[in-house]
Amino acid sequence: MGKKFWVGGYSPDGGGTSLGIRAIEISNGVLTDLGLAHAADSPSWLATHPRIPVLYAALEHRGEVAAYRILGTDRLEPLGRPVAAGALVCHLAVTGVGTTLIASCYGDGRVLAYPIKPDGSLADPATAPASIDPFALPGHYPRVSRSHQSTVLRSGKIITTDLGHDSLRIWELVAGELRQYRQIPLRKGDGPRHLVEHPSGLIYVVTEHSTQVVALAANAAGEWREVARESLGDGILAGEHFPAEISLDRHTNKLYVGVRGARAMAVLGLKGGRPVFLGTAPCAGDWPRHHVQVGNSLLVANQLSNTIEALGLDAEDGLPRRHLSSLALESPTCIVAQMPR
Repeated sequence: MGKKFWVGGYSPDGGGTSLGIRAIEISNGVLTDLGLAHAADSPSWLATHPRIPVLYAALEHRGEVAAYRILGTDRLEPLGRPVAAGALVCHLAVTGVGTTLIASCYGDGRVLAYPIKPDGSLADPATAPASIDPFALPGHYPRVSRSHQSTVLRSGKIITTDLGHDSLRIWELVAGELRQYRQIPLRKGDGPRHLVEHPSGLIYVVTEHSTQVVALAANAAGEWREVARESLGDGILAGEHFPAEISLDRHTNKLYVGVRGARAMAVLGLKGGRPVFLGTAPCAGDWPRHHVQVGNSLLVANQLSNTIEALGLDAEDGLPRRHLSSLALESPTCIVAQMPR
């Protein structure tokens, strides 16, 4: 039996050709399009509720978040009207208990916390305190905050990236509101985009502007510091190539990073917690904006070549060396596993 996914993408309002949210399946390495589950305007990021059959979509260029009731493996219906978000809302994450949806807005830097009602629909959000640029200088033109991702940590706290302010923020969710617990500056010009938490508690951040992976660790007082950073190879150049998604294979202790512009997947191993570059391999398309791992293969959303690619991972070094199958799909930007029914 195959594994099924929802796929979001950019529609004409975002410069793409997607019609909305699609359903796909992979079985024995072969990808199949299950059809358009529901029309939507640039549902560029998707997230599922952990307990009930509800899917959330960031309608990026409308500045709204929509909820959909899952009617089957290939069909959705709207669950209430879309709720207003910030400019260019680009990422969603549901807290572990399924009571709050966190939205990150690239256009204006806002981080929003939406209460989730018992049926999965959304109430109006609470807006988190705005980011303060840790590198701001008096008399200099202020840099724009660019919120890009939120992740629920094992501790229950929430960590968000700010690509514009080169920093991360850790939050506590209290009575439906986000209260800032820590700010973690990286290096000026890094551009932190996405991150993953390792079971050890270390955090690995991929930087869009400096094209690196940064490892962070916390001490007993809860203060975070950089412990290592690694490039994505000599051929990955800042300003020409743009890392996007980072994922962790917990079984092999490897990190996978899609690199837009380079048309490549970069692979890093972890030695004593330090990321070590292992190599790159072609992503079989153009502009790998997102990817997910399925067993010993990667599904890569190649936005500009309009395909989802299934790539087999090498048993020795973990690089995606085998091309398993390809699926034509308009402007894909996000792949999310369907909730088990």
